[in-house]
Amino acid sequence: MGRNSVTWLGDGEKYALGGLRVKTEGTIPSGQMSPNLWTLVDTSFGMPSNWREWLGSIRADEVTDCNLFLLSKQPSKTPDTHDAENKRLEQLAWNFYVGLLLSSTFAPAHRPVLLSGARRGDQIDVRQQQDFDVPYPRVFDPYPAVVANDVRLAADLGESLDALATAPLQGGHWRLFRTLSVYTEGRVASQIIDRIHQYSRCIDGVILPDIGKTKQQFRSRTELFIGPHHHQLMGEIYDIRSNIEHLHEYRYLETFDRAVRLELVRKEAIVEGVARRVLARIIGDRSLWRYFVNTSALAAFWALPPAQRQQIWR
Repeated sequence: MGRNSVTWLGDGEKYALGGLRVKTEGTIPSGQMSPNLWTLVDTSFGMPSNWREWLGSIRADEVTDCNLFLLSKQPSKTPDTHDAENKRLEQLAWNFYVGLLLSSTFAPAHRPVLLSGARRGDQIDVRQQQDFDVPYPRVFDPYPAVVANDVRLAADLGESLDALATAPLQGGHWRLFRTLSVYTEGRVASQIIDRIHQYSRCIDGVILPDIGKTKQQFRSRTELFIGPHHHQLMGEIYDIRSNIEHLHEYRYLETFDRAVRLELVRKEAIVEGVARRVLARIIGDRSLWRYFVNTSALAAFWALPPAQRQQIWR
């Protein structure tokens, strides 16, 4: 990286840094947000000359243009080696980024980037670079501002994801992490019908509907999250999800109908909001993990009396 008067990384420390160019509002804190995570705001990150040549000037300029960095770092006895310590830091930075996906509907100006390396003396190097897929802008509010509370919540969720990965939960946590990956895949899908499909699958992931009762329970079990007055709406969303699943989306798209297209936009916003907030609630509240992490836990939870489920969910 060349010679720097850098204060965010100490000599002998390794780092992983997720960089984004996003719209912000108010003052975003710069510094330690949680035990393992930091933010850097409006900090220039100059690429080493060899990396700039390798990436190309356009991509290198995009990295330099980032105004929000999600950072994890640690002292290392082997700063010259890219090893398991770097992989651990990269996972922490990724968790921070996923936390931001769950706390905000932001869309960046260009592909987010993940950089990792170390500092020796005045030299900060980049040992590895990878790009993230770009979260797709929503039609009605394409570039909402990231605010301080979004970043704080993202750090909390990032730490929770790290703890969840190693928590000694009976039956493991595969289903919850799979549901989360379905949500992140939905955020980068370019077609609105695919996003509706993915977000609806996220809801399926946490309600565990019985075969033959999927639509009925998609309507009834979501009462826990949004109240009892939206059965018709959730049924309509499920019908869209089912049509997309069976390649019947031509019913909405083959002939242009403005009212139909606007209704897709409305329902995408609703189902995304439900999926995102439910996942953030489960991941952020460790008392809920044992009820939602896997199929057996979900089956036991949804077999409880409704009043007991409400007491658990609060």
